[in-house]
Amino acid sequence: MPSTQHRQQPCRILLADDHAILRVGLRKLITEDQGFTVVGEAGDGQELLTLLRQVACDIVLMDLSMPVMNGFQALEVIKEEHPSVRVLLLTMHNSHEYFRQAVNRGADGYILKEDVYESLLWALNTILAGQKAFSPKLSSLVMGDLFSASGTDAELEVLSKRELEVLRHLANGGTSRSIAETLGISVRTVESHRAHIMDKLGLKNTASLVRFAIDHKLL
Repeated sequence: MPSTQHRQQPCRILLADDHAILRVGLRKLITEDQGFTVVGEAGDGQELLTLLRQVACDIVLMDLSMPVMNGFQALEVIKEEHPSVRVLLLTMHNSHEYFRQAVNRGADGYILKEDVYESLLWALNTILAGQKAFSPKLSSLVMGDLFSASGTDAELEVLSKRELEVLRHLANGGTSRSIAETLGISVRTVESHRAHIMDKLGLKNTASLVRFAIDHKLL
């Protein structure tokens, strides 16, 4: 987990969920880390957008299923009007289609509510470090069709089977350490695969890697 101890000021979080009791729990969990502060709360997507135009924040943490305006709709507006604000979606939807929609619309993270107490602070720190953060349980959801989705794609044919595995894990928000543990290889080997993947595909950063994975139906 990226360290928060060297930040000059806490990362500002806006919460959006239609269940007040959940917002209370999220606020308590978030503020356990002194590197974060909650600067506002909203009960639906429209209220969130109004608040976002009044209060400066770094990360929006919001539910997908909200009244008036849902999380997907709010996400599109946030990315258009506030491109520097990062968005972490918190949802009960363990669905491939929901996950793909979230990534396609620019979500910086997607965490299942069942994982929130184990993964929320990790996800916030990961997003703040400029990386994507996806609930670990989503890996099993998207890994099943790894070799069936685009097996004959000319661009993918330059990658080895292991490089395809690493690519999929990277696009799904995996760190070098977590990928190494999952695949039973060393961190150095993962980083070597990553360098080869980026070089072979002409990719510059994690964002372009995720976009490539989406375009080639790997997510």
